Amino acid sequence: MKHLKALLLLLLVFCTGFAGGVVATRTVVRHFVRRAVKDPNFMRAVVEKRLALRLRLNSEQRSQLHDVLLQTQGELKTLRVEFQPRFLTIIDHAQSEIDAVLTPEQRERFDEFKAENRPWWR
Repeated sequence: MKHLKALLLLLLVFCTGFAGGVVATRTVVRHFVRRAVKDPNFMRAVVEKRLALRLRLNSEQRSQLHDVLLQTQGELKTLRVEFQPRFLTIIDHAQSEIDAVLTPEQRERFDEFKAENRPWWR
């Protein structure tokens, strides 16, 4: 009986730690993604800093890396502008198809879900 209580306590501590870790990780990742979505320069700066440190770049190499990442960021922005209308059309079509299979109550909850997650899609 004494060993069972100790084992249950250990299991409870483990499960609590696991749950806390999941919540903390999810919170940090969401914060990071939101910041990256709001400020594209943030991600470029993070990548630039990590590469410079890991590769031990000198000042000239850092400058060249900065230029390459700025150019790449511009090209990706252009690509995003080109493909965003098509992406949004596909998302809108999928949402319409989902709406068609839902009950009125489910459709109401789906509308709430879409409203909550709109910043992620647009």
